[in-house]
Amino acid sequence: MRPYDVSCGLLLILFLALSSLSSATETMEKACNLTIDYHFCMKSLKADPRSRSADLRGLGAIAIDLSIAHANATTSKLETLHANASNPYTKNKLEACLILYRNALPPLQLAAEFLASKHFGVAKAMMEAPVFAPGSCEGLLGHVLATENDSVFNLMLMARRFAEALA
Repeated sequence: MRPYDVSCGLLLILFLALSSLSSATETMEKACNLTIDYHFCMKSLKADPRSRSADLRGLGAIAIDLSIAHANATTSKLETLHANASNPYTKNKLEACLILYRNALPPLQLAAEFLASKHFGVAKAMMEAPVFAPGSCEGLLGHVLATENDSVFNLMLMARRFAEALA
């Protein structure tokens, strides 16, 4: 084999790798253009290595997975705040938020299943109710957990918009 053949082969491999990366980035960009916060969407998806090779359905699954993970983390924080709260009024508000977040998780898990089985309209419908939990909690708690509520809300909306685009 001549050195020329080896270098051409390496260039071809590099070109294919770069075009694959470019295609994945384009898919993420197109998907994130569907959302209300493009930069949050891109940052969230780029943080997950699965996004590098995902189509829109895969990005939807990633967004649901991230929604579930963030909702679980927020639930854990709410449980800690609830356990440490001494004011009955505050304790009740935290309890209400715990109920909202706990009730949001099963529909999100079902949405992931429906998305995987290509029932996009049903997946989108399963995400309708959970998307209200973060906003309702922010209304109850004010700025307590505002960052967490915003993240969960944006992730749920991302997943819902991706499912909507697939339907």
